[in-house]
Amino acid sequence: MSKKIALTIDDRLYDKLSKHACANDESVQDFLIRAVCDALDMWEDFYDETDTLTQKESRPKVTFFANN
Repeated sequence: MSKKIALTIDDRLYDKLSKHACANDESVQDFLIRAVCDALDMWEDFYDETDTLTQKESRPKVTFFANN
């Protein structure tokens, strides 16, 4: 089951996100997904070094829906 999260982002911040995403040939949605997943991976690497590769591969897929 997927969960949806609504994000309210002011226009100035959205423009910055959009410019950064475009510089990496991504949509804002793809940028947010990558940024959140990267942050979670770094968090887990820092706090739980015993996590195995098998456990990381069994994580559910994450999807964000960004509407502008």
